[in-house]
Amino acid sequence: MKLGEFTWPDLEDVSRDVVVVYPIAAFEQHGPHLPFITDTAEVQGIVDRLDAAIPDQVLCLPAQWLGYSPHHMNFKGTVTAKSETHINMIVETAGCMVSAGFEQILIVNGHGGNVANMNVALQRLMEGHPQAKVYGTSWFTYDEVGEIREAGPHGWGHAGELETSVMMALHPELVKTDRRQRDGKPIGGALAGQVVRYRWVHESTERGVYGDPTFGTAEKGERFLAAAVEVLARIVGEIRQGQL
Repeated sequence: MKLGEFTWPDLEDVSRDVVVVYPIAAFEQHGPHLPFITDTAEVQGIVDRLDAAIPDQVLCLPAQWLGYSPHHMNFKGTVTAKSETHINMIVETAGCMVSAGFEQILIVNGHGGNVANMNVALQRLMEGHPQAKVYGTSWFTYDEVGEIREAGPHGWGHAGELETSVMMALHPELVKTDRRQRDGKPIGGALAGQVVRYRWVHESTERGVYGDPTFGTAEKGERFLAAAVEVLARIVGEIRQGQL
């Protein structure tokens, strides 16, 4: 079920046992070959397929396209919220659904830069709505998705194999396949895995891509999408059964 297609009186008849699915994304550069809308189009496509698979179990919000992307701002056209604004957007959107009686909410994240803010938002939702159960997940982190990749550990990041494949499956008309080119420098240093620093994208890429988009195919994109939907359906099931 899609919330945007209901009227408010119709919503009164919807069971409060469903899981509200709240996709969040971003509007940022994705190299020379993918459009600014990539993250939003991907997570919206995944949630649409989830809704088609288990329509009686979910109530889906439209994707929130404004995300946290200041690290992409050297590439013109990127639109971002500041961290506090972004956190407030998540908290207030989820809070509206709680006030409508929906106390099981799953935030589905489609952008790596949103993860830290999403986690803070989950903390604040727990504090402000202790009766609600609000969960967060990032579809691109699933093992079942990772098993499909072929471009190696540094090949499927931002605008790389994964996103190029998914966009070729969902919106092939928006993919400029002739512009695909490997880009990005892996993080160096012996202790890199034990230290965290937020980096500007232009520090470690030339064209705004982490990975190898030449490995992208529409067929692989369909497999990535199917794997993400399968995991999300399991997550929804475990939420509804009280297992998470």
